Amino acid sequence: MQNKHKKKICIVSRSLSEGGADRVAAMQSIFLTDLGYKVFIVTVLNSIKYPYKGELLNLGEIKEQNDTFIGRLKRLLIFRKFLNKNSIEVIIDHRVRSKAFSEYIISAFIYPKETIYMIHSYAIHLFFPPNKWLTKLLYKKSKKIVCVSHGIENLVKESYDFKNLKTLYNPIDFSYINQLKQEKNMESSPFIFWYGRLDNEVKNLSLLIASYQESLLSKKGIKLILMGNGKDKSLIENKIIKCKLKRYIKILPFSINPFSYINSSRFTVLTSRFEGFPMTILESLACNTPVISVKYDNFEDGVINHKKNGLLVDNHSISALADAFNTFVEDEKLYNHCKSNAKISIEYLSVDRIAKEWQNLIEA
Repeated sequence: MQNKHKKKICIVSRSLSEGGADRVAAMQSIFLTDLGYKVFIVTVLNSIKYPYKGELLNLGEIKEQNDTFIGRLKRLLIFRKFLNKNSIEVIIDHRVRSKAFSEYIISAFIYPKETIYMIHSYAIHLFFPPNKWLTKLLYKKSKKIVCVSHGIENLVKESYDFKNLKTLYNPIDFSYINQLKQEKNMESSPFIFWYGRLDNEVKNLSLLIASYQESLLSKKGIKLILMGNGKDKSLIENKIIKCKLKRYIKILPFSINPFSYINSSRFTVLTSRFEGFPMTILESLACNTPVISVKYDNFEDGVINHKKNGLLVDNHSISALADAFNTFVEDEKLYNHCKSNAKISIEYLSVDRIAKEWQNLIEA
């Protein structure tokens, strides 16, 4: 699968540590390297946890030494010098890009012509400067704007009328997951599992806790385990205490291996208000673990097939989510049916297949 001409590609990411976008960027560095490309990675923050391949420029380390205005300008110059020195031909940018001035400098004066901008969320305002005129100026001539779902692509088209749009789904590295899911975890009691960023406004963890409280799970000895870090950790802990659920709900810190917990859980849960193409669902199904998900904004382009590999319920309804929890505990036939379909339902998202789609885009 080697290319005759090994293009030099730079992947730009917030970090390589937490969240689906970071995970996709790290995976991308591996499969593009394996395809024969010379890969470079630039991270904005000093947080490197996921495995990757390529030469890394960690701007976060430099930022920690000097985060003044002058320091930011120096980092931009270092970034530009890095791209020029390594003769970068293609940029793949996974960052949020909502600051007009810095994005104008980066897109107009630092990036090469062949730049691919990623849109990872239905909250598309995070990935474009607020000035619509500036956004159209900066992005209409890019090589491609890649969205991780058709719903996002349609929203971007409606909002900006771009012609250079394409949907490429997030990939799943089954070999990587199969290896890590075998590791032992410390939990001996039955449990359900949620993992991600502890941000209540986006992830709606209040709904998750209230639905767990209303369900029969605690009475049946089935715990709720949350895994992740974030600004609302204290808020969530206080909700757990207020609901008198401290015996039943546990919060674990972020780990690069949630898969052993996914693999051991009865099912995983997603309660977000909006998503892109959530890796948490894909990774759960890859472990043969069914998912209960609310109908978040953009859920239509997701991979949950109701009563086939999981359950879909109305968002914001405590009772509906609680009833779904009860169903997956009490209806063994339905649960086993969903579990048996979980992994096979996403085989079309294998990293090898998605890598070929990326190769076609880069070479176009």
